[in-house]
Amino acid sequence: MKIYAIDQGRTKAIDQMQQEYKCCGAVRFEDWKRSTWLSGAEDELIFPSEDRLVPDSCCISTSYLCGLRDHPSNIYYTGCIYQMSEDLRHHLIILGTMAAGASMIPIFGMIISCCLYVKLYKFIG
Repeated sequence: MKIYAIDQGRTKAIDQMQQEYKCCGAVRFEDWKRSTWLSGAEDELIFPSEDRLVPDSCCISTSYLCGLRDHPSNIYYTGCIYQMSEDLRHHLIILGTMAAGASMIPIFGMIISCCLYVKLYKFIG
């Protein structure tokens, strides 16, 4: 939030994240009230807030100056931390399931090897 509209690369990254995860702010949309973008000096900003309450990337239907209204029908209220943690949790479940499945292959191979050893031992001995 501190570097929004100051660093162009990070500003684009924040906008893209908010649009992709359908979120606004870190914890809540109200995080933008304390941002440098709203309270900063106009000369250090890439683009001014123009009386927006949130960036346009917070809007459900993104359009120019749509961030002037912070009504629930207009912007996402959920913070990006929650959306990202849900996405991470989802990916970790998939990764854990794949790891558990992959670990079963050598275990199954060891069981088959033991059975084969017992059969050969009885056959030879």
